[in-house]
Amino acid sequence: MRNSGKIAAALAALLACAFLFSCASTSAVDDGPKLAAQTAAPVAFPPFTGEKTPLAVLPMGLSKIAAERYPQLLQRSVGMGVHNVLTETLYETGRFRLVEADESVIEKVFKQQWLSASGAVDESTAVQLGKVLGAKKVIYGEVYDYSEGKTEKTTGLSTRTTPRIRVGIQVRLTDVETLEYVPGSGTATGTDWSEASQGAIRAAVANLLPKLPN
Repeated sequence: MRNSGKIAAALAALLACAFLFSCASTSAVDDGPKLAAQTAAPVAFPPFTGEKTPLAVLPMGLSKIAAERYPQLLQRSVGMGVHNVLTETLYETGRFRLVEADESVIEKVFKQQWLSASGAVDESTAVQLGKVLGAKKVIYGEVYDYSEGKTEKTTGLSTRTTPRIRVGIQVRLTDVETLEYVPGSGTATGTDWSEASQGAIRAAVANLLPKLPN
């Protein structure tokens, strides 16, 4: 009888552990090199009714470190996609009048800054291009960091793995005449490049807007 009691107690303990294990859910993230900070992307930008500023949008640059670690980022479609999303996001803010871009100029900058992974456009080049395009201000920037990883979620005896990508972007809005500039940066995560980069761009622009004069 004494042994039977011990066996029953042991079975009860095992059942309790099994129940707790089946209800437990854990997650672990492996997203490679950490970015300095992470900013949540806003849902919408605040309304703006002031005078729109003529703005030239230059192609983004890609950091050498990110390109060396993830050479797939050097694809043309990736770089032009980032440029298009930045342009659309700035238009959405309602603060800027986007000047007509010279395709040959954009293509030249794109090859120098993205496909060659030389980083962000330098200020003097950005200012010169802004004047050529007839803009009061010019915006340019860089994908300064990128990491790939995964999220593992375990429930009971099953584990589900989800890809996780994190992107860090910085933009710089420069006055063509005074050379004053305002930076904005942001990071975001997503299950793919498109989701993460769009979130990072929105976060960077959202970080930039409060620093601009009304």
